[in-house]
Amino acid sequence: MSQANVTQTLEQMYAATLLIYKLYMTIGGTAIFTNIIIVIIFSSSCYLRVKYQLLIALAIGELINGVAFVVVGVTKQRLVLSMTNNTVTMRTIWSCATESYPGLLVLGAQWPACVTLFLGLERFAAVHFPIWYKVNMNGKERFKMVVFSVVFSLVSLGIAFVQTYIFLGKNLTTFFCTITGAYGTYYAAWNYIVTVFGYLFSFGLNASAFLTAKSKSRLIKSGLNAEMGKEITLVRLMLTISFFSTLLVSIPNITLWGQGKVWNVNVTSVGYLYVSFCASSVINIFIYIFFNKDFRTQLFRFIRFCPSSKSAVTTVDEIIVQNRP
Repeated sequence: MSQANVTQTLEQMYAATLLIYKLYMTIGGTAIFTNIIIVIIFSSSCYLRVKYQLLIALAIGELINGVAFVVVGVTKQRLVLSMTNNTVTMRTIWSCATESYPGLLVLGAQWPACVTLFLGLERFAAVHFPIWYKVNMNGKERFKMVVFSVVFSLVSLGIAFVQTYIFLGKNLTTFFCTITGAYGTYYAAWNYIVTVFGYLFSFGLNASAFLTAKSKSRLIKSGLNAEMGKEITLVRLMLTISFFSTLLVSIPNITLWGQGKVWNVNVTSVGYLYVSFCASSVINIFIYIFFNKDFRTQLFRFIRFCPSSKSAVTTVDEIIVQNRP
């Protein structure tokens, strides 16, 4: 029996870990594919492109998250299989920080969280302050929110690099290069805060908007009830997005934050928590198919007319007309 253990290959010794990395690559690749579809569908007409700017930004952020997990899976699988004598090599923190995937993981976490928070704020304002919303909210304002979310995420990542270079650069960490290993404990805590509370606050805002919209729809006159019905449909969409993001990202992040401080989770379970982060980047396409008529109609038109490019182009204006409020 002992002889069998001695002659185990690296694939056998680290089978559970390698399985997790394969899941990263598989689910990450799926996230890339599904979010490319989302971007194409929402960008396929001027009307949808303006109305759903934030959802396009969210899809790009989730796409980046998918790319990050594919790169993580490929890189860490190679590192595990290259180990000798079951030892882990140390490297400088700065060399970890300048690897491609820690930065992609930060962008793939913080940008979608920021965009989802803006989606919650928009729906909250639409329901609780409808007059202000009608007067002030338009395509230009949504574009400003997209720009702010991009700037926020890039500045946050820039701070990660600067503080690592100044304070931590020559310190050593393991060659697996986690976010904590690349940018330090304090920045990892900041990343948890942005990711956890971005989705939690968005869920709270959307839940408040949904309950208020349902209440108003029962009280207001029938002439305005149709308008509130449209708002309920939009809020339900955003509430579903924020719910699954909270379930698959915020709650696992809280678990990871408490790891070693409040509780202890085994290494394999921690790996599957990261798998849930990646899975959160896949689920939105199904939410749009079920809860967004604009997306569903445009997607099915693309599927139906895919063999004929002329037909696919000529139906765009029809979709715009059908979906104008």
